[in-house]
Amino acid sequence: MKICFSQPAFIPWGGFFARLLFADLMVLLDDTFLAQGFTFVNRNRIKGPDGEIWLTVPLQRKGRGRQKIKDLEIFEKERWGRKFLLTIRHFYRKSIFFEPLFSQIAQIINDPDENFFPLTLNLIKLLQNAWKIDTPLVLQSELKVTGKGTELLVKLARKLQAEEVILSHFAQKKIDFNQFISAGIKVNLHRFQPLPYPQFWGEFCPNLSALDLYLCLGPAGKTLLTKSSYLKLVD
Repeated sequence: MKICFSQPAFIPWGGFFARLLFADLMVLLDDTFLAQGFTFVNRNRIKGPDGEIWLTVPLQRKGRGRQKIKDLEIFEKERWGRKFLLTIRHFYRKSIFFEPLFSQIAQIINDPDENFFPLTLNLIKLLQNAWKIDTPLVLQSELKVTGKGTELLVKLARKLQAEEVILSHFAQKKIDFNQFISAGIKVNLHRFQPLPYPQFWGEFCPNLSALDLYLCLGPAGKTLLTKSSYLKLVD
C-alpha cells in the first residue's frame, strides 16, 4: 500500500488532490499543532481581476495558546461565512461549473458548527467527489498515533502497514528519508507544477486553491492534476 500525508488545509491547492491520485490512502494530520506564524492551514488564494486574492478563515486564538488543528474554532463564523460566499459568487458566478457546486459550498459554510476542522474536511471531500477521486482519507486522531516530524510519519506508515509513502518535494528539508528506508518503507517525492489552464481575469496565476481549477475546468481539471505531477523514487 502507498500512502501520503497532509495537514488539513482550507480549500487546498491542486498539489493536495494530485497526491491523492497517486496514493491508496491519505492520512490527515488533524492531531498536530497549528504552526506559529504563516500557514496555509486556514488560508488560500483565488483569482480576481487584479491577480491573487487571499481567503483566510479567522480563528479563535486569544488565551488559547498553541492549538491542535482538530480543536480550532472559527472566529465570528457567520460573519466570515457571508463574506466568503459573496466573494466566491462575485468572482466565479459566470463559470458554467458554478452551480451546483456553490450551493454545496454554501451548505457547508452555513453549518452553525464553529469548529474549523469539519468545515475544512467537508470542503476537501466536496472537491474530491467532484473530481471522482475515491482515495480514502483517514484521520491521525482516529489512528491514535502521536508524535512530530519524521518520527510521526514513520509511525503512521507502520501502523497502516504501508510499503511506500508519497511526500511533497517541499518536505525534503524537513523529513529524514533514512528513517523510512531503515524501516523498509520506500519514499516517493511528488512535485506539482501546475500546467497553465484558462482562468478568469487575465494572465495565468499558478498555485491557487484547487477551487479555481474546478470552477475553470470542471471535471476536466482532474486530468490536469495528473499531467502536472512528477513522481520520483528516492534512492
